Amino acid sequence: MRLPEPARLHPAVEALTAALGSEQRVAVQQATDRLIRGLTDTLGVPPVKVEVLAARPHAKWGELHGLYTAERGRTPKIQLWMRTAKQRRVVAFRTYLRTLLHEVGHHLDYALLRLRDSYHTEGFYKRESSLFKQLVPEAGRPRVTVEAWFRRSQDERLARLARTPDEAAEALAGRAASALARRPAAEAWSPTEIVCHLRDIEELFGQRFETILANDEPALVEAGPADRWASERQYRRHDAASALEHFRRRRGESLATLMALPPADWQRGGAHPVRGHLTIDLLVALMAWHDDNHLEQLTRALEGRP
Repeated sequence: MRLPEPARLHPAVEALTAALGSEQRVAVQQATDRLIRGLTDTLGVPPVKVEVLAARPHAKWGELHGLYTAERGRTPKIQLWMRTAKQRRVVAFRTYLRTLLHEVGHHLDYALLRLRDSYHTEGFYKRESSLFKQLVPEAGRPRVTVEAWFRRSQDERLARLARTPDEAAEALAGRAASALARRPAAEAWSPTEIVCHLRDIEELFGQRFETILANDEPALVEAGPADRWASERQYRRHDAASALEHFRRRRGESLATLMALPPADWQRGGAHPVRGHLTIDLLVALMAWHDDNHLEQLTRALEGRP
């Protein structure tokens, strides 16, 4: 299932990533609508209505992720659930997108391929996988500078911020607490310390946004040496899973604030004692670079490399 110009849909995919990171259903609904419309327009098929709901319904057979329905005389509809059934957590971006494309696949079977029925055949799953690979750029892109992030679109930067909690969770999955507490070198942070730093610096960025939005050109607080935070707050005694959960919550709050800002407010700023004048626009670029930097550091620490 080839898309003529998949790159034209990448901004919509990035916007969906950011919307899920915000954990706001309305934002996810709007971003999903945008992507679905882009897909149907690109492939030249009739539109399909999308309804984003909260927690997945579940029973003994498991959880329902998505549902496609088509009734004669009505616009076909896709229903998607953005939270898990039991813990009510927002589903990971890749899982949500695959569910979306799975239900879109049923629509394409009828509207594009003119099939009498839409079964879960090998070809069906190959079409779903093909769409996913075209919409999601290959991983492993090189880390970019703050300036390069600043030149990228707001959607791309917000999507970077939204991906980080899931990427950190994936890196930590299945690791023993002793392994997460181990430093790869005497002066290098352990995985647990890195996650604690992400958690606490996110709180600082949130405070900066609040200060800038409440005042005209305020003075911004300098974070101070990161190693001092690690020592004074005793990061090595913390639990990595708990720190990651707090980071995820704070990052969701940051994304919700940023996604609700009118364009003019992105240019509001304050005076930083070291970096000079910082706008919200530039702070978001700085956050994206900061995420890249510490995710790479986390990978090295888990591999035993300083």
